[in-house]
Amino acid sequence: MTTTLRIAVLVSTARHPVSGQPVRSSSDAAAFELGCGLAPAGRLTVLSAGMTGKENLEEYLGLGVEAIEVLTVAATADVLPALLARLKGFDLVLCGMRSDGQSASGMLPYLLAEGLGVPLVGDVLEAKADHRTLTVRQFLPKGMRRRLEVSLPAVLAVHPRAPQTRQYAYARARAGRVTYVAGAIGGGPAAPAWQFELATRRPRPLKAKVVQSGHSRMMGAIGGDAGARGGQVVKQGSAEQKAQVLLDYLREHRLIDF
Repeated sequence: MTTTLRIAVLVSTARHPVSGQPVRSSSDAAAFELGCGLAPAGRLTVLSAGMTGKENLEEYLGLGVEAIEVLTVAATADVLPALLARLKGFDLVLCGMRSDGQSASGMLPYLLAEGLGVPLVGDVLEAKADHRTLTVRQFLPKGMRRRLEVSLPAVLAVHPRAPQTRQYAYARARAGRVTYVAGAIGGGPAAPAWQFELATRRPRPLKAKVVQSGHSRMMGAIGGDAGARGGQVVKQGSAEQKAQVLLDYLREHRLIDF
């Protein structure tokens, strides 16, 4: 843990998928916890942008955020210029990969990095600081992970599966402070002519590259019939030898990294 870095954490209000009530974003909460691992919570600058009331931010206060600074920006305006103006001079900016509730484009981390002229690392799970270099563990699909090193200043977009162990405490939520500061308007990248509409999620069924019956796919996977390829059935040998075959398979397909 270091006390010298200037770290900003961005938080926003999400919507519960069923009730529609304001809740904390899991990605933003993970970003705050990651920040607590790099510096004491009291030294983090926690920012929000928009017209959010304290009652909508209490879940973050309950996690241990001592104070949240809200950059007031009209609901129909772009929050990016206000954030860019406030974030100048920070060594590290932490934010969620995207807001919850399907109400965001997920572009904010990229636009922030571009506007600040610093590198961006997305889908971050963990980060450790060594002076002005961060060692980052990044989430990848299919259970894979990757370690990167990034020099500060930088923007880290945190994955919602990043560790979250901090518990909500009502007393902390009541004691936390929310202050409001007029956010800068304009001066950033041109805001597009937005059109708001309800977000819908349509399932995208997976399509097999080769149309085969279930029996054919199974035989192909276990190496049966004439089209033997891929896996194998191990019936002979000791338990250690069978385990070694399984271990080799996992390593070959990069499902484990040891």
